[in-house]
Amino acid sequence: MKRKIKKVIRTGSHFLLIAGLCVTGLFLTGCGAEFFSLTTSNHIREDAPFIRFIGKNIGTDWYGIYIQKDKVGYLKSTCGREKSPDGIIYKIQLSGTVQIPSQTDADGIKLHSVATFMSQPPFSMIYFSDRMMHKEDISETKIVRTLKGYEARITQGGDMRIRIMGAFEYSLKDYTTVQEWITRDPRKGAQITYPYLNTKTLKLEEKTACVTGIHKAIVSGVETILYDVITMDLHGFEVQEKFGADGKAFRTVIGGVFEYRLEPKSLATHTDVPVDFFVKNTVAIDRPLGHPARVALLKLSFDSTSGAFLDNAPGQSVVRDPTDGSVIVIVNPGKVPLVSPTTEEIKKNLAANIDIPANHPTIIRLAHNAVGDAGADSEKLSRLVKFVYRYIEDDYTANPLTVMDIVKKRRGDCSEHAQLFTTMARALGIPCRTVGGLVYLGDEFQEFGLHAWNEAVIGGVWVPIDPTWGKTLVDATHIRFSVDISKEWQVMTVIPKMKIKVLYVEHTP
Repeated sequence: MKRKIKKVIRTGSHFLLIAGLCVTGLFLTGCGAEFFSLTTSNHIREDAPFIRFIGKNIGTDWYGIYIQKDKVGYLKSTCGREKSPDGIIYKIQLSGTVQIPSQTDADGIKLHSVATFMSQPPFSMIYFSDRMMHKEDISETKIVRTLKGYEARITQGGDMRIRIMGAFEYSLKDYTTVQEWITRDPRKGAQITYPYLNTKTLKLEEKTACVTGIHKAIVSGVETILYDVITMDLHGFEVQEKFGADGKAFRTVIGGVFEYRLEPKSLATHTDVPVDFFVKNTVAIDRPLGHPARVALLKLSFDSTSGAFLDNAPGQSVVRDPTDGSVIVIVNPGKVPLVSPTTEEIKKNLAANIDIPANHPTIIRLAHNAVGDAGADSEKLSRLVKFVYRYIEDDYTANPLTVMDIVKKRRGDCSEHAQLFTTMARALGIPCRTVGGLVYLGDEFQEFGLHAWNEAVIGGVWVPIDPTWGKTLVDATHIRFSVDISKEWQVMTVIPKMKIKVLYVEHTP
C-alpha cells in the first residue's frame, strides 16, 4: 500500500482552527469575560480612562501572516465607533486571506471576524461572528445576545445548529484585559490572570499573561517602549506577543510557528509566492527500513534540538543521552510503555466542541451505522477504522473546512481521516484524540514525512490507530510528537534541519 503523506500544516479543520483562533486575537488579544447580574451591571469603576484607551485604538492596522518565516497572507484590523439600532457601539472587524500550502496549488481562505459592544458601561457584547470561507465551504460561529442571554449559531457543512449559552455579561473591558493592562506599565515578571470566552468550546476559561521583558526600541523613527508578554491558557497553549506602551500589538507568535507582524498596508498585502511546505518538511535517513508495515520495532537517534520536542507515548520510549544531548527513540507499538489515560484526559477526549461535533445527530447516526452491532470498544474501533478508511477518498487538495464538510465531501488527506475518526469515536463514548508526527515514506524515498493518526482508549490504555491506512495498530515507523499542540507546531520549524540516525530495526516474519 502506498503511503499517504501528511502536509506540514494540517489542511482542513486543523489549520483552519488555528486560523480562526488567530484572527480573533490580534487587536484584542486578551478576550476575557466577567459575570454581572442585571442589578449590578453598571458597577464598573474608572470608565473614563478606559474610554480614552479605546479611543486611542480607533483606526485601522494591517498585519502580515507568516508560517515558518514565509508570508502566507494578511489581516486588516479595524476598530471604530458607529451608530446602530442598538445605539452608539464599538465595532471591531478583522478580515484577510491566508494561503494553504499543498502539493499542487495554494488554496485561498478568506477570514472575517466582527465583534460589537455597547459604548456605555458595562460595554456589553452585542454580537460576535467568526467566519472562514474556502471555495464553496463556509464555517461560521455567531454569538448573539437575546432576551434570555446569549446563543451561538454554528454553521458547518451547510448545516446550522443553535447552542444556548445562557445569561452572562461579556464586555469590551474584559476583551481588552491585556492591552489595557500594558498601558499601566506593568513591571517585568508581573502577571495577570483573567477569564476569557473560548469561542470553540463556548465556555469561560482562564488565561494568564506574564511580562517577560521590557525594552526600548525605535519604531518608524520614534523611540518607544516594547513589552514582551507570554499568555498561557489552562491547556498549556502559549502565545508570545510584543506590545507598545499604548497596548498595540506589534507582533504575535502562536505555537512558535504562526506569526503576525504589524506592517504598512503596502507590505502586509504583498504576499510572497506560496511555499510548498510538503517538499520542505521531510527528513532523510541514513539507510532504508524495508516495507513500513513489516517494521515491528525501531530504534532511532535524534539530534538534541529535534529530540527536545519528543515525549514518551504509547509504545514509544524517549531517552536523552547526557553525553552529547542526543535523544534515543524506541518505537514498539502495542507494547511498553503502555500508557493509561488520566481522569482529565478521558474527560477532555470525550468532549464535543465546535471543531469536534461529536454530539451532532448526523455524526452520532453515522458512527452507530459504522459499528453496527459491535459490542466491545475494541470491535467498535476496528469497524470504525475500516469505515473511515473507505468513507474518505484520498485527495490532497480537497481541504474541507470542518468535520461536517468532511462528512459531506468524503474527500481529504490524513488530517481529515484522523479528525473524522476522533469525532465519530467520541460520539460512541470512546475517548479519542488526533495526534501528529513522522512516518516512514518507504524505501523509494528513504525519508520520514509528516502524518496524522489517532490514539483511542482500549482496555484502559491508549492505543495508536491509523484510519488513513486502515490500521487498528500502527507500525513502528510512526514517531509521535507531543500532544501539546504548541510543541507540535514548534517541531515543524526544525524539521528541515532535523537529523535522524537509524540504530536498529526489527521486522515481522
